[in-house]
Amino acid sequence: MIIKDQEKQQRKNAGRLLLGVLGGALVLILSVSLWPEPSPYDALPDGQVFCGAEKVRGETFVHDGVAFKGGTTQSAQYARHGKYSCYLPQASEPQYGMEYQLEAPRPGSAYRVSVWRKQTGQQQSYLAVSVEGPEKRYHQENIPATADTLGWEKLELHFSVPFGAPSERFKVYVYSTGQEPAWFDDLLIEPLSVDSAFVPEVLQLEIKPRHMQKLEAKRQEALRSGILETDGGDWVPAQFSSSAYDEPISVEVRLKGDWLDHLSGDKWSFRVKVKGTEAWRRMRVFSLHTPRARHFLHEWLLHQFWEKEDVLTTRYDFVELQLNGESLGVYAYEEHFEKQLVESRRRREGPIMKFSEDGYWKTIRRQLQSHGYVKPNARYGAAELESAPIEAFDDKPTEDNPGMAAQIKAARQLMQQYRDGLQPAGEVFDLPRMAKFLAFCDVFNGYHGIAWHNQRFYYNPITGKLEPIGFDGFGGPPASQYEVLGSGALNPHKEAYHPLLGSLFMDEDFVRLYHGALHRYSSRDYLLPALDSLATAWYARLEYVQREFPGYQPRLDDFIRNAQYVHSLLLPFGAYSLTVYTLQKQGPEQQLQVVNRHHLPLRIRGYGRSDKQMRGGLEHPVMLPARMPRVYEMRLRRDTTLRNPGFLEQKAMAVQAPPGSTSVTIGSAAEYLFYEVPGIDSLFAAPILAQTPPGHLTGRQLLAEEAVLDENSAYSVAADAVVFPSGVHEIRKTVIVPAGRQLILEAGANIRLYNGASLLSYSPLQALGTEDAPVRISAPNRDGGGLAVFGAPLPSSVAYMVAEGLDAPQYKGWSLTGSVNFYESEVRMHNSAILQNRSEDALNIIRSEFKLERCYIGETFSDGFDADFCKGEVVACRIENTGNDGLDFSGSTVTIRDCQLKGNGDKGISVGEESDVTVFGTRIKGAPIGVASKDLSVLRVRDLSLIDCRQGFVAYQKKPEFGPGTIIVESHQAEGVDRLTNIAEGNTLLGL
Repeated sequence: MIIKDQEKQQRKNAGRLLLGVLGGALVLILSVSLWPEPSPYDALPDGQVFCGAEKVRGETFVHDGVAFKGGTTQSAQYARHGKYSCYLPQASEPQYGMEYQLEAPRPGSAYRVSVWRKQTGQQQSYLAVSVEGPEKRYHQENIPATADTLGWEKLELHFSVPFGAPSERFKVYVYSTGQEPAWFDDLLIEPLSVDSAFVPEVLQLEIKPRHMQKLEAKRQEALRSGILETDGGDWVPAQFSSSAYDEPISVEVRLKGDWLDHLSGDKWSFRVKVKGTEAWRRMRVFSLHTPRARHFLHEWLLHQFWEKEDVLTTRYDFVELQLNGESLGVYAYEEHFEKQLVESRRRREGPIMKFSEDGYWKTIRRQLQSHGYVKPNARYGAAELESAPIEAFDDKPTEDNPGMAAQIKAARQLMQQYRDGLQPAGEVFDLPRMAKFLAFCDVFNGYHGIAWHNQRFYYNPITGKLEPIGFDGFGGPPASQYEVLGSGALNPHKEAYHPLLGSLFMDEDFVRLYHGALHRYSSRDYLLPALDSLATAWYARLEYVQREFPGYQPRLDDFIRNAQYVHSLLLPFGAYSLTVYTLQKQGPEQQLQVVNRHHLPLRIRGYGRSDKQMRGGLEHPVMLPARMPRVYEMRLRRDTTLRNPGFLEQKAMAVQAPPGSTSVTIGSAAEYLFYEVPGIDSLFAAPILAQTPPGHLTGRQLLAEEAVLDENSAYSVAADAVVFPSGVHEIRKTVIVPAGRQLILEAGANIRLYNGASLLSYSPLQALGTEDAPVRISAPNRDGGGLAVFGAPLPSSVAYMVAEGLDAPQYKGWSLTGSVNFYESEVRMHNSAILQNRSEDALNIIRSEFKLERCYIGETFSDGFDADFCKGEVVACRIENTGNDGLDFSGSTVTIRDCQLKGNGDKGISVGEESDVTVFGTRIKGAPIGVASKDLSVLRVRDLSLIDCRQGFVAYQKKPEFGPGTIIVESHQAEGVDRLTNIAEGNTLLGL
């Protein structure tokens, strides 16, 4: 009995223990489930202020000891985080919610303010910032920057506290007009750290008294004549030093600028030319001028976007300038038009061109000397674009570029074609970059640089086309903007409206690219994050510039608003932008007359029975030229620095033209036409009305014109490919494959080039050789050209191809450097050979990704493989008996693995111009220099064998605008090497 009682008691105790454990677990589960969800605003960095509407004390919201007005608006109906938000009810008058006051803000400080608003379908509620002080200012935003998946959208503002205008306090608050209810949550005020984001460099110019007297005399001459005219005798020697450099450098200096605003008081503008082999910030020639000349940070911001989208632009930023020990204050520096400009932007050296403005300024000088002012409607032939000579900034061939004279000649021809409208824009310009350049002029309302005497172009020797160089976007505060550059595009009257740019906007390909670029770059989706990423740098420079120029008080949000206006101009308004008249209906068809009322071109895509869905498409879409702007719209873009308002009258007379019309035939059942703005992916519909309507060449261009694809025994032409079949094919005239087709070389194809003939393709190359039936391209008489692929949208593949005895493609001044070339075209090449070439490079790849595997390059005239601005791999290849370097890389990131180099005439592997190259398991034999790293490049080697080389590891600086080279050696073997290392002073060798 005792045992049984004990067992019974134990069972009771176990039951109680189990119930206790279960109860504790239940309590734990309930407590975790009821634990408030963590907020991303719980732990904010120092300085940030937040209101989540969760805590109220009296009539104020409170968070972390900071008080906000509007506590009576707390509501539990909706919340983005936590349980509460700020609720503003519908009312007959404005309603105000959360409010934070920033007392006595520090001049130069900058902030980002954001709040989340419940989506309601309308936008009648706002985030606002007001400034209280002697100068009252007010900013507000009601258009969301982004939205989450929970039905909330984010409003965002930037603001800064300017110098020179004392501010008692800033108020940040939310409000609604009262027309609809509104909910706000998660108000966040973030200070931007600008103090360390920009440390201006201090520049010193030391000019001897007698040379200062020469500059002063030149200035007085300009003050007497009204403009500054310079020549080669105006330069004076000086010493230039910087807070970022240890030693001063010798320079030459002259005054710079056209109008007298560059010579005001003591704040003169200078052109600086570095002497010898030195450089400042990798520039050899640059300007120093007052920031006012380019409207302060407006110019800097425009340059950031050109650079972001790979449009050439001058380097531009701010410094302090001291002259002979005395500070002249804030200056802007701007790069001049030298080869360092294009090379720093990863381009091959080529001439920079302009229309000379000397004649224009001579007419200005004569007027000022004759009657003391510039007459607005004066007509001087010497001042017209048609009279301006076409010039290169540096027209002297150099040892590094002996072909510069031919390039300048071709560039002059292109500039002449541009000015006179002799060729389609696509034959003259790099159209995508030209479209980007002009689109950003529209987005930022910066048109000063498109005046004909301000335009600058780079001739790309690879493409044989011109690229724009963005600079001088602002000559002063931007004027009111009413339209965009592309208004009136494809309309014949456009050329009369703007003779120079008009030829561009008569090209359908360019117009399509321009519309696409402008639509993208003016959108909030693009511009908001881009400006946000620049905000810290912007406000840091603004704080610095405002120390001297407190009256300059821009806001980043103003650029958004201007871009929104531009964006609003682009899309048409359905039936209001396209008028469709019926000419006649007969049987199953109807003939229509279509009138474009939109200021941009439209393209008719198809038709339907309702405006909801396009039922049928046109086999050949119809392009409609834009309507020209009305006379009253001629208020646009009056740049105060143009000094000649008479141009408005000329434009007004040029655009007196009725809208154009086009006839279209479609099925009689259709009731709507569907159309688009070319380059913008949106369809619009317009009803069909029952009523009738109311009343000289460059070499590349010559080659393209003469190389017409036609069916023949050598190759076949299909809709999507040009095919060379197996067999021997003699080519005596260059073959050009256009974009949209492939160039296919089938197994066993044996192509023999004669009389300078080449194979050129703007589409991918597919060389489909096999081990038993390789593809062969040769020049039996050693008079054939070579092979090149340009801008192919898809990768090229080269297998078992032999290129023998080829030269670089060339024709009447246009030429490449390689016998086999790939430009902006991804390529994979394996089990192939290039030998006995007659060009500078056997293989030249530029701005492309590549992989070479098990390839042979040998018996070359100069370099074996030259890659510029590329990324790729070289695996298990043999590079032998090259006249110069075996492998030569510039501005590239490359991995070399398991390769054999033998008998190279100069360097086995040459790495330059900020390249990053890694070498594994490679053998170099019989080269004067095994490996070399120069000009800010880094070369890493592991398991490298050097045999019978005069020098092993060499590092040096070749170009003054770059820096020293670096070699990192993990492991190597050397045999018969006369001098293992040769490291110039300042360069680096690690691991030995």
